Amino acid sequence: MHDISNSGLDSPRAWVIVFAAFLGAFVGFGVTYCFGVFLKPMAVEFHVSHAAMSVLFSTIAGLSFFLAPFTGDLADHYGPRPVVAAGAVLIGAGLILTAHADTFPLVMLTYGGGLGAAVACTYIPSVAAVGEWFKVHRDIALGIAISGIGCGTLVAAPVSAVLIEHYGWRTSFEIFGWVSSALLLLCAALLARPPVASEKKKVSIADKLRTRAFTLMYVSLLFCGIAVYVSFVFLPAYAADIGASRVAGAALIGYIGAASVIGRLGLNALAPRFGLLTMYQFAYLLLLISFAPWLAAQSYPWLVGFAVIMGVGYGGVAAMAPAVASNVFGIEGLGELLGILFTGFGLACVVGPPLAGVLVDRTHDYKWPVFVAGAAAALALAVVIPLRRYRAARAELMGASAD
Repeated sequence: MHDISNSGLDSPRAWVIVFAAFLGAFVGFGVTYCFGVFLKPMAVEFHVSHAAMSVLFSTIAGLSFFLAPFTGDLADHYGPRPVVAAGAVLIGAGLILTAHADTFPLVMLTYGGGLGAAVACTYIPSVAAVGEWFKVHRDIALGIAISGIGCGTLVAAPVSAVLIEHYGWRTSFEIFGWVSSALLLLCAALLARPPVASEKKKVSIADKLRTRAFTLMYVSLLFCGIAVYVSFVFLPAYAADIGASRVAGAALIGYIGAASVIGRLGLNALAPRFGLLTMYQFAYLLLLISFAPWLAAQSYPWLVGFAVIMGVGYGGVAAMAPAVASNVFGIEGLGELLGILFTGFGLACVVGPPLAGVLVDRTHDYKWPVFVAGAAAALALAVVIPLRRYRAARAELMGASAD
């Protein structure tokens, strides 16, 4: 008890760190996941295909995940504050320069590179800081911090639609740039190293990466990511195609964000009663089921149903994946393992949206993204089911190490 109170762990100052991390996730992923709202007006102005716009989204989301191991390492060495401050500068400069860009390759650099690097500088360093500031209430603190993703998605998508309606996409980007930069500078100012720095041991995770359990988790997250990111990119355009307004289409992304908070907190809370792995697999099942109303959609309410069910499933997967990984592989080297595991989402960004975009361009039919995303969700569920056999994988790993 005295160690916690004297060190500042689990203290009121620690909860300020949680707020800062929540704010970082709110801004970074809120701006990223409202991309679908900007897809049509930007594609029309720059005369580019859906495939090209999908590559732009893949650049943003891919960089967010693939750069995270490097920004996390920088935060380990220099603390989270300067790294997140760099993210604040990058997001402001990237969005404001995009507002004045006159060619699509420049947009790829400013919007794709700037926003992707900014999220990488913000998310992992701030969330890692939360983990280091807590000992007793670490799980709930991390849950609150990560729920910033869903809340940011809930707010940013409809706000961006309203701004585009009134001011156009360029002015909307300028507003987003200045506001996002200011909020991330506040996030950086509130962050700090933990009062007692814990020594981080170098642990080899090579044996864990070679197991079938790791392969199953990685591939399931890859297919889950394809289902999620194809939906984020094409759902607003699909809604417009069946007659919904821009604001209504953007609201669907907000519904996904709100429902994902329910999934992150609700499904996770049921895990002690029904079993962590059971609830994790149930989240994948919900993700698959959600595509039934989208496939049947002839009117807007069907799309709302899809958004809510998909959001709960996606939120549950994202929230429980770290706990499942620690349950299967143990906590030794968990940070490094999770960093590698979540590059599956980065790969999903590179593969899913561009594939769906090519199919839309060739067929002029917005049903193709539904088929791609639904098939990916089915494959994700099929791959995650055998994971139940590997709950005792640590024994297998011990044996491999002894050999």
